[in-house]
Amino acid sequence: MVRQITKSFRWAPFLPVSTESSMLSVLLLLSKYRLRSVPVIETGSPLVKNFITQSAVVQGLEQCKGRDWFDCIASRPLEDFGLPFMPQNEVISIKSDELILEAFKRMKDNHIGGLPVVEGPNRQIIGNVSIRDIRFLLLKPELFSNFRQLTVMNFINTVTSMAEEPGKITPPITCKPGSSLGSVIETLASKKVHRVYVAGENNSAVGVITLRDVISCFIHEPPNFFDDYFGYSAKEMLKE
Repeated sequence: MVRQITKSFRWAPFLPVSTESSMLSVLLLLSKYRLRSVPVIETGSPLVKNFITQSAVVQGLEQCKGRDWFDCIASRPLEDFGLPFMPQNEVISIKSDELILEAFKRMKDNHIGGLPVVEGPNRQIIGNVSIRDIRFLLLKPELFSNFRQLTVMNFINTVTSMAEEPGKITPPITCKPGSSLGSVIETLASKKVHRVYVAGENNSAVGVITLRDVISCFIHEPPNFFDDYFGYSAKEMLKE
């Protein structure tokens, strides 16, 4: 039923902003309150005019390079912001010899959009699988007749070998723990990806930095901000 689909819709809950709303409202919804896209409406109209996405915001931040306020923040190292926010032992990954179905299940269960593919005891990053890659199983069934036994590495190799396919799997994009916030923003914007993996010694997976994490570094929520702006019901939805 449609009801069941909408429960898992990635833009839920539906919390629009108007064309007169402050950008702070949008940034808070996209970072602290974990929305990936914010619908924009005109006051008094039920029609959605557009969407503001996390990617669009980071693209906009990258274009602010050269402005004093941006350069002051972007020049600082990741550790100044507590990035990556999760400790190394909480980084969710998938081994190259595990099943690709397990990778997609792990993403669904943990409500994340991508996983680093790792090998060896040091969890060296050798690849990347995103939730969007499931389209290859759905649209190219002739290539994956044995999908229930298909390993992550075999899946990646098969997709990579499809020379005519314009939407190949994105290779792992990494940064170092000592990288600046600005360099991560530039990578996210230029590569048009949703996450950058933090790689330690021997390219081991030590963290993940997402679009949401980057946006959160530029804002602070004033006390009772959403109490006044959205009201009680919207606040309760944001808590869910």
